[in-house]
Amino acid sequence: MGEVLRVRLLRAPAAPRSDGSAVRFGLQDKKGGMHGGVMRGDGLVQFDFDLAIVGTPDQGAPEFGGPFASGAKGERFVYLSWQRLDGAGFMNRIKVRLADIDWPLIRVAQGGRLEADLSGVATGGGNRPVAWRAID
Repeated sequence: MGEVLRVRLLRAPAAPRSDGSAVRFGLQDKKGGMHGGVMRGDGLVQFDFDLAIVGTPDQGAPEFGGPFASGAKGERFVYLSWQRLDGAGFMNRIKVRLADIDWPLIRVAQGGRLEADLSGVATGGGNRPVAWRAID
């Protein structure tokens, strides 16, 4: 495997537009598996994971791989999901687009990680910009 980008997503766990279903909140992998996060003292859930960096700057925009990078080339994203516990799929999801991560941002994050706080971001869709920042 080539380079790895360490990533952190933050979000309040409350289920948006609840339909009354019992749900679990987590980071969804490409196979539909759910991965829980860590509840922080500030009430946010923290998800730390890695993305494989595919390609080099001379080949164009970075592409991402690994168990959490979903979607077609050039349109990759990761999901934060509220999965129904009764097995009836997902109540709702946030599609966290990766297109906002460019090579300069990757270089700034080397030795640390990129973080995005998705509190207040509406569910559904997915073509909204994500404000990434490098942290130690």
